[in-house]
Amino acid sequence: MVYVTDVKAAGSKVTGVTIPASQNASTMYPIAAVSGSKEMSVAQAFVAYVLSPEGQAVLSAAGFEKP
Repeated sequence: MVYVTDVKAAGSKVTGVTIPASQNASTMYPIAAVSGSKEMSVAQAFVAYVLSPEGQAVLSAAGFEKP
């Protein structure tokens, strides 16, 4: 068993199957800039990008769902 994102990344090399929601598992990926970061502005910019419409489109294209 692998994540749908792995199936998408493998392209035509594998075939995915749909798992019923009642039997499926999901994973949460929290995101935050660490308060002790030496590169706080870079960390905050990355978080902002991931949460932006552009970043969400990249994640969606890879098979990730919106939170």
